[in-house]
Amino acid sequence: MPRMVYCVKLKRELPGLDKPPFPGELGQRIYDNVSQQAWQMWPAQSTQIISERGLNMVDPQARKTLRQEMEKFFFGSGEQPQAAQAAGQSHLVFCAKLQRELPGLAKPPFPGALGQRIYESISQQAWDMWPAQSTLIINHYGLNMADPEARKILREQMEEFFFGKDARMPEGWSPEEVGAGAGPRSKGGGGGAARKK
Repeated sequence: MPRMVYCVKLKRELPGLDKPPFPGELGQRIYDNVSQQAWQMWPAQSTQIISERGLNMVDPQARKTLRQEMEKFFFGSGEQPQAAQAAGQSHLVFCAKLQRELPGLAKPPFPGALGQRIYESISQQAWDMWPAQSTLIINHYGLNMADPEARKILREQMEEFFFGKDARMPEGWSPEEVGAGAGPRSKGGGGGAARKK
């Protein structure tokens, strides 16, 4: 039987980690209070934080920042999911990616014109497709997110993913497919949409 924990992130009892993910107080706290399922959400989230903030993981200060973001991600505000959900319900957008009216983001995902454009024109559901896509792009191009040019490329790819001429999901696409894994998500750019009539 796997070790069960009450997961503070997902708000239910789920199988926990086999051991603390790293030494120290935060590692032990994650081991005691975070499920394996929630822990698996962190790599995509950390990639997003590193790319958005331009963190260089060789820099001790950058590692400290990421550690703080990790703590906030798992333990930050117990009310955050409900608050985000409530905000999403009141903020509907016509999603440029999924071509239907859906709940939008609670706030712009980052400062600047592109962040504002995403807030106004992209649904939460479509935004949740980006972490997997960004990981794919970083791996495909071998991007080093400490390099400003690499961050610029990822920003351009993000804009293309949400607003490019091939950005729309193919006809007949249904939201249920989003949960099927990285495959359908990765087709959201040129691949799937290229078959559009």
